Amino acid sequence: MDPNEKSSATESGDSRIAQPRRFVVRPSPLAAVFTCAVIIVMLGLGFFIIDKYRSLQLQSHGKVGSVYVDNLLAPYALSLKNGVPETTSGINHVFRSLNQENSRLVLRIWQLDGTLSFSTFPNDNADHHDVEDLATALNGNFVVKLETEGAVDPDLPIAYPFFEVYAPIHDPYTGEMVAIGELYESAEEILRDRTMVEMTIWAALGLATMGVLAMLALSFSQSAQLQDRLEAERKMTDLNERLRREADQARLDAAQANEQVLNLIGAELHDGPVQLLGLISLMESREEAPKLADGTSVRELTDRVMTELRAMSAGLILPELDGLDAAAVVTLAVKRHQALTGEPVDLDMEMPDLTLDAPRKVCLYRVVQEGLTNATRHGGGTVPKVSIEPGESHLDIVIHSGPSSEAGAAPNTSTWKLGLHGMRRRLEAFGGQLLLQNEADETNLRVRLPIDLARKKSP
Repeated sequence: MDPNEKSSATESGDSRIAQPRRFVVRPSPLAAVFTCAVIIVMLGLGFFIIDKYRSLQLQSHGKVGSVYVDNLLAPYALSLKNGVPETTSGINHVFRSLNQENSRLVLRIWQLDGTLSFSTFPNDNADHHDVEDLATALNGNFVVKLETEGAVDPDLPIAYPFFEVYAPIHDPYTGEMVAIGELYESAEEILRDRTMVEMTIWAALGLATMGVLAMLALSFSQSAQLQDRLEAERKMTDLNERLRREADQARLDAAQANEQVLNLIGAELHDGPVQLLGLISLMESREEAPKLADGTSVRELTDRVMTELRAMSAGLILPELDGLDAAAVVTLAVKRHQALTGEPVDLDMEMPDLTLDAPRKVCLYRVVQEGLTNATRHGGGTVPKVSIEPGESHLDIVIHSGPSSEAGAAPNTSTWKLGLHGMRRRLEAFGGQLLLQNEADETNLRVRLPIDLARKKSP
């Protein structure tokens, strides 16, 4: 597969991953837990509301029934208590008309001693009642019950469901409790209302649950989209990091290839033209050779060319840098420059033991070598000075020299141009920087070489 096609496929795949989707449904344990929690909470809330509603409805109906019993039966209870004649017939006449309006209504009056003194149901007796409820009512409290199912009493004219209310009957003038009233009433209408209210409650809670689940689904969808984007960003970051490493490695390979080319050129100059010129010099020494107009012989001219070629080849061939730390590399570059040129160099270096990898050693050596060469060539006879200032993550190399013959000219147009370009290309492989300050009284070459902190030695 062609690398360009592979790169395009990778980019298209990454772009598909990075494209946001409007809604993402992705099952997850956390989403299932939250969904179950919402449903359980809503169900619990519904049952709680319904239970409270039923309790309040029953208590409200009980209070209404107790007031109804107290107000309706108080005159007759007082008459029965005081032994007023014809009270029973009067009560029967009144409640006969009530039964015509509501046939499923039963009323009873109990004396304070537990004796049944009146009932709207014929042939009624004291066996058709709850002893505990009557005792509670005798203590001054009302009792309300909703009976929806149970054993059918054939003697009771009212069928399930019904309300049963026990309430004290008081004297309207003294407030004294004079009897207990008992009321049985059909609960069909109230249960219909209850069913309607409960259906409304469940419908509202269902809609609320759907809304909460929809918001929850939207939240998890956005979370899934965010995770997809983060994953796409992570892949893109990894890809960029890989490309950066490959680019750095390519620059290092180019720098090493450049050094190999320089070494090869230096070796070829030494083994080719230098050897040939040496042979010519030997041949010329055997016979009288003519001299030039200024008195220079061919042998002297040949020796001069050989000297220059040897210097060039020696400058191109990289010395052995293995096993040297940064300080030793700088020292070697300075000493070799002094050996080749015979000119002194002022070295200012206070640097702890610091090891560098091979490409950085070569770069450091070449920067110092090229800087000294240019300083000697264009420094106007001033002794060059090399200053090394180590930092936490970089080395600052400063090479001072005298004023250039083209002081004030732009660095890119000065005679330093070729050397600057070579040093700049080397430094770019490591993210380094280069600055040439060409002033009237001096020229300063400032170089910053980033170093690998992991390769620092402990003092």
